[in-house]
Amino acid sequence: MSSHLPAQRSSGWDSEHRLRARRRLLVVCIGLAAVLVLGKAVYLQAFEANHWRQVAAEQQQARVPLPARRGAILDRDGVPLALTRETFGLSVAPNEVTDRNALVGAMVDALDLTRAAARRATDPKRKWVVLPGAFSAEQRRALGDERGLHWERRLERFYPQGRVGREVLGGVSGDGRALGGIEQAMDATLSGKDGYSILRRDARGKKEASVRLPAVEATDGNSVYLTIDFDLQEIADAALDEAIDSTGAQGGDLLLMDPRSGEVLAAVSKRRGGARDVGAFIEPYEPGSVLKPFFVSTLLATGRARLTDRVNGEGGRWTDPDGRVHTDVHAYDWLTLRDALRVSSNIGMVKLVPRLSPGQQFGFLRDFGFGTPTGIDYPTESAGRLPRPDRWSKPTAASLATGYEVSVTPLQLARGYSAIANGGSLMEPRLVREVRAAGGRTLERRDPREVRRVIPRAVAMEIRDVLVSVVEDGTATRASLATFEVAGKTGTARRTGANGRYEAGAYNATFVGFFPARDPQLTILVRLDRPQGDYYGGLTAAPVTRETLQAILAARSPGLDRRSLLATRLPAQSPPAASGGRRADPPPAGAEGVYVFVSTDELRKAAEAPSAAAVPVPDVAGLPLRDAARRMHALGVHVRVRGTGYVTATRPAVGAPVARGDTLVLVGETR
Repeated sequence: MSSHLPAQRSSGWDSEHRLRARRRLLVVCIGLAAVLVLGKAVYLQAFEANHWRQVAAEQQQARVPLPARRGAILDRDGVPLALTRETFGLSVAPNEVTDRNALVGAMVDALDLTRAAARRATDPKRKWVVLPGAFSAEQRRALGDERGLHWERRLERFYPQGRVGREVLGGVSGDGRALGGIEQAMDATLSGKDGYSILRRDARGKKEASVRLPAVEATDGNSVYLTIDFDLQEIADAALDEAIDSTGAQGGDLLLMDPRSGEVLAAVSKRRGGARDVGAFIEPYEPGSVLKPFFVSTLLATGRARLTDRVNGEGGRWTDPDGRVHTDVHAYDWLTLRDALRVSSNIGMVKLVPRLSPGQQFGFLRDFGFGTPTGIDYPTESAGRLPRPDRWSKPTAASLATGYEVSVTPLQLARGYSAIANGGSLMEPRLVREVRAAGGRTLERRDPREVRRVIPRAVAMEIRDVLVSVVEDGTATRASLATFEVAGKTGTARRTGANGRYEAGAYNATFVGFFPARDPQLTILVRLDRPQGDYYGGLTAAPVTRETLQAILAARSPGLDRRSLLATRLPAQSPPAASGGRRADPPPAGAEGVYVFVSTDELRKAAEAPSAAAVPVPDVAGLPLRDAARRMHALGVHVRVRGTGYVTATRPAVGAPVARGDTLVLVGETR
């Protein structure tokens, strides 16, 4: 028994030793862990405190973007063309609704929903319902922020004038990207800068607005005022629509510019299937005879010819020394340079080409702005094509004199004619007039800028006089007005197809001119693409010019200076009055008002018609003033207009007798 005691003591001692070792190890581990925890805490507090404060704040807060309101686009007089309105999307969480019946009634009243639709939207069996469409701020206020309703603020771009002017304005996609036009060209100015608001999350993660948290307000975009006059834009749009329908053309362009400032007052482009851009800025074409005034201007400015110089028209057909055949529509013998331009003689132009060097011919066309971009405020623009003299072939000089082997945009043509109209100065064309901040403060104003003087004023006046004769008794008589002089030129040029060859029976018909001729306020360009039937510019584009000018005069557009306009009126050319009738009294000197003018064609028809007895005044109530005026002109009656818009009354009244040559007053009112 005693032999086992030492072994037992040794075993107990070993167990106790191992237990103490484990305790020491545990204490050491705990100490190390405490040191690590303390060290990590010190590190977090001393070196990463800011980072973890930010993480904690982000867990308790949510940043919600506040989109900036896109700036407005307005015409020169403040008529809104593009605006941004606030709308709201609405979603319903039926499980959060406390009083379903009350909410259904409120939704029916505020949102114009049917009761069945409102009940489906609040059906407790559904978890989440998104209502289709957008709701106004008034509807949101009327419905309120009841439990279960979740509103989403949206900013929506809309165009209050419909399709009129959209090719100029462009558009904005659903995700806010600018698509073409002024929207794209001025995107940085219009878009503004987004802000954000801070919402606090509760323990369940639900967002709650808190006024104590900071927020960055959105900065709304600036407003852009255009040079466009909406009244003129609307008139041009309707005139081009009617011209395309009546001629069967594939499309066309109509431009109105102020030749004194270079401001574009109206720009309309239409294509079959719809136009998304202003083709007058980006689609060049061979202009034909409308380029001849620039060739004649070069001859006069360089002293190489005078308008009285004579040239043989060769009976309408001539073969030049290089064997190329040139023809005219009509046969002419000897013509002065003035008459050659007036009747648009190709032979007359080509025979004078050797008087100019290639450098002179090219230089003046370039000085008039052809072959280079105009710099207008638009996302894209074509420079056209004007070959350098070192790339000319033998026929090029003759082709350029008649408007071929060169491609120009309608904008470049209108700009060139504006230089003739204003006395020889090439102006920079402009679409943007000024930029204003959201509060109305003017940030930028774009004033007229002269690029260069192209020809002396005396030469410009000589060309102007010839262009007046073109309208009076040349190729553009269908553009004439009886009361004001119009200056201009027609052109009919063959079109090239996709293969680069001329298409059989395909033409561009163009008229470019200015009005009134002696003190121009408007440059007008009309181009029709592939008109059918009578395709000549004098038979298609020129009448559109006349109709457009008549509508502008009848509309009392603020785009015209009426006092200056009255000073340029021609002497009255009234048809003979019927027996017992009376002539229209002229307006008092310096008087302002609205006048409707009849064309020389209509005057001639009225003068040639046999005298008729008095006829009763027809009922034209409800018609546009210009349509009613045309109907009265067909009866040989003179017209004066009071008011704007649509006819509400006539003086004399409907049914009263009027004779040819009498004056009738149309009273109008805007609807």
